[in-house]
Amino acid sequence: MRIIIVGAGVVGSALAEQLLRDKHELAIIDADRNLSALLSEKHDLQILTGSGSSPELLKEAGIAEADMVLAVTPNDEVNMVVCAIAAQFGVQQRIARLRAREYALENPHFDLSRLGVTAVIHPEKVMVDNVLQYIETPHAVGSANFEDGRILLRGYRVRENMELAGKTTRQVGEEIKPSVILFPAIDRGGAGMIPDGNTRIEPGDIVYALFPRESLDSFLRLVGQGKKKARKIIVTGDSYAIMEMAQALQGTEHKVTLVDPNLDQARAVAGMYDNIEVIHGDCTDVDLLRELNVESASFFISVSKEADYNILSALLAKAEGAHEVIATSTEERHLKLFNSIGIDHVINPRLTAAREILEIISRGQIGAVVELSDIDIEAVRYIVDPQSEIAGLKIKTIAKKLKTRSIIGVIVRDNRMILPHGETVVEAEDHIIVIARSKDLPAMSKLFKPHGLLHRR
Repeated sequence: MRIIIVGAGVVGSALAEQLLRDKHELAIIDADRNLSALLSEKHDLQILTGSGSSPELLKEAGIAEADMVLAVTPNDEVNMVVCAIAAQFGVQQRIARLRAREYALENPHFDLSRLGVTAVIHPEKVMVDNVLQYIETPHAVGSANFEDGRILLRGYRVRENMELAGKTTRQVGEEIKPSVILFPAIDRGGAGMIPDGNTRIEPGDIVYALFPRESLDSFLRLVGQGKKKARKIIVTGDSYAIMEMAQALQGTEHKVTLVDPNLDQARAVAGMYDNIEVIHGDCTDVDLLRELNVESASFFISVSKEADYNILSALLAKAEGAHEVIATSTEERHLKLFNSIGIDHVINPRLTAAREILEIISRGQIGAVVELSDIDIEAVRYIVDPQSEIAGLKIKTIAKKLKTRSIIGVIVRDNRMILPHGETVVEAEDHIIVIARSKDLPAMSKLFKPHGLLHRR
């Protein structure tokens, strides 16, 4: 597939890395020469410097032959123009990253598809969805959703008092029936392993579980997080994200307090939501945190546009006793450092946007990838092409073809989740979640594509 990416920042770079891994033909356009040079040092691909909204530059990038355009610059207007031009060239898939809140709201008088946009990614909304995953499963160390939130992947550090500690994965599976939970990966002392039924889950492990939403309560009991009806949640920030958080949490059983450093915005937000307390203040002020009784908060979430404010306020909240703290930051380099000094989760909105775009693209048979910690194991969602090598084969036959220790963890067929065994037959259009080591993904991907398909070069 030929794909043109407009925008070589964090979103565009993350997309390029994954799409190149899947052997797609890429061209990237960016106005920043430094970004273009940096990307050219990392990858062997066509890179053009200039405005992505230039028809001539898009023609030079090969838009006439492109199957897809990803417009992911920080500028909404540029992204919409790129999609409009791509539509005129007959490009089938045209995805735009749009930040302005007015584009996220349903408007009967405004249709983005008439501007050439076939799919939209709203970075703040995607980031908020990511935050909500951690609220739903407190103290998880890793989180991802598949199939529009119907299938959950969660990672937890195992403690001795957890129900699953000291048991084999087969034992746990038997005890939770009729609930269905698969344990596709374990991080033991920094080394990744793909377990079988006899693998024992030990205290100190980080265990990853894959399960349908219907099994969530059973899973929470296994990891010592029996479902709690109401939690105290403090959210601070002065950005569009705080309003998205308020919108998402309104109507839940949680006790929510919004703290906005911007007085005018605090006043505006106060009149928008019922049952949410809104305060004007700065959460880098320890006295304010104490007034808020932050030590009783299940979650402290900082989502302002300023990464420094987010990191500092989250650290102070953790020091004052907040149970779990989440901060957003577009700074890539220090994520591990932030985790090591006490911040439970640091979410990069640009990277979450890139993952969401890959999830949209994956509906066209490209793998949607979730990396599991730093253990070189990934969860990938594929769709079985009717002309692929594996359509109509049994799982045990596919396993022989793979010759690797990979797991076909879940099959989603007609909105049903199937936990496959050796005799299960894979059918065309099945959605399959595979757990595999990174080095084995290229061979895995070939099995899901039309038999004999060659990528243009």
